[in-house]
Amino acid sequence: MISSKFDWKQVDQAPSEPFLELAKKENLDNLAAGILYERGIDDQAKLHDFLSADLSQLHDPYLLHDMDKAVERIRSAIEAGQQILIYGDYDADGMTSSSIMQEALEMLGAEYQVYLPNRFTDGYGPNLSVYKYFIEQQEISLIVTVDNGVAGHEAIAYAQEQGIDVVVTDHHSLPDNLPDAYAIVHPEHPEGDYPFKYLAGCGVAFKLASALL
Repeated sequence: MISSKFDWKQVDQAPSEPFLELAKKENLDNLAAGILYERGIDDQAKLHDFLSADLSQLHDPYLLHDMDKAVERIRSAIEAGQQILIYGDYDADGMTSSSIMQEALEMLGAEYQVYLPNRFTDGYGPNLSVYKYFIEQQEISLIVTVDNGVAGHEAIAYAQEQGIDVVVTDHHSLPDNLPDAYAIVHPEHPEGDYPFKYLAGCGVAFKLASALL
């Protein structure tokens, strides 16, 4: 428990006394109260919603840019029995994102494979050699990236030239020029309407899974 003598100089704006009383009733210490207050959770209703979150509070996944295109392409691949490659990342967010997408595709009866790049040999993001291998040797018909893709111009261009669509789901900073993918699902895309811009990669994968299911 943080003491009531907590130094509020460590936060930009100290919570109001009424909010501290509300937080105390919820068994929150001053540090937690200060963090929530800075994030805009500054009254009883907002605090209740934060501490009692439920599925009704989730935003519509179709507010994300290209979500309709991504869902349509993945569903058509499943219906046609096409092989789908989930191309993830080697960090915790990438592995979590891959797991979410794998479970969603499995529930839908998809034919799929999962590839987690090697940090040292594959590097970060779409790797041209890996894409070539799966397209030429594994007869992949669709690639779905999770937690990567917006900077993968070369590999994605190659796949699309081979008639293999790439659905990008990512959350990293958008470059000035985006790859020529079939769909790009990203919370910060300027043509999207999703109200929360700070989803992690696994959050974007979850939104795609929600739309698919």
